[in-house]
Amino acid sequence: MLKKMAENSVAINTAAIFLKTGCVAIAEDRDKYFTLTSGKKSPVYVDCRRLISYPEERKKIIFYSVEYIKNSIDLDKIDFIAGGETAGIPYAAWIADLTDKAMIYIRKKPKSFGKTAQIEGDFFKEKSSPNVLLVEDMATDGGSKILFTEAIRKAGGKIEHVFCPFFYDIFPNSIKIFEDNKFTMHYLTNWQKIIEFIKQENLFNDIAIKTVEDFLQSPEIWQKKNQ
Repeated sequence: MLKKMAENSVAINTAAIFLKTGCVAIAEDRDKYFTLTSGKKSPVYVDCRRLISYPEERKKIIFYSVEYIKNSIDLDKIDFIAGGETAGIPYAAWIADLTDKAMIYIRKKPKSFGKTAQIEGDFFKEKSSPNVLLVEDMATDGGSKILFTEAIRKAGGKIEHVFCPFFYDIFPNSIKIFEDNKFTMHYLTNWQKIIEFIKQENLFNDIAIKTVEDFLQSPEIWQKKNQ
């Protein structure tokens, strides 16, 4: 299995929390479209780093995360919870604390001074080939996780699982990325559940919802029409 989502009630509750805290934002009209780092426009924007500022909602997401991990991954075989620089670090820290696991974090590139480390923490404190669970805040197609999984393997670690509270789950190339890089993507919720909750609660008008659905169906085509 290359990807696995939490059960429906958790997925919907997580979607509700991400919308409430602005971790998942939706523009209601053209004047409010978001500008991405690429310069392209988007009717949606995901920033799960915002959750760190909401204690109650944060506790719920981390509780869901820990329960999911306990039920889906054999924690007895996991030696380290790893956070990716920078957004994955707080999520990894909270999860490591509640699962009583050692933690490391991974830089996007090695430091240019000192020990020139890319992995921070005592990575080999227990055994020479530790098993790692990579924790990130979110994933689009999963490609950005390759940098971190490769660093873990290059250092001698083993990694078969990546966990993110939010996964876009809209890009067809995702499965090949997971397969080629030999990890399973675990997540609490995705865009399908976000849209489901929005419709259920009538949070946005039909035009806004249709715009988001068109974008998610084919982001590149939508952006060509809306630049």
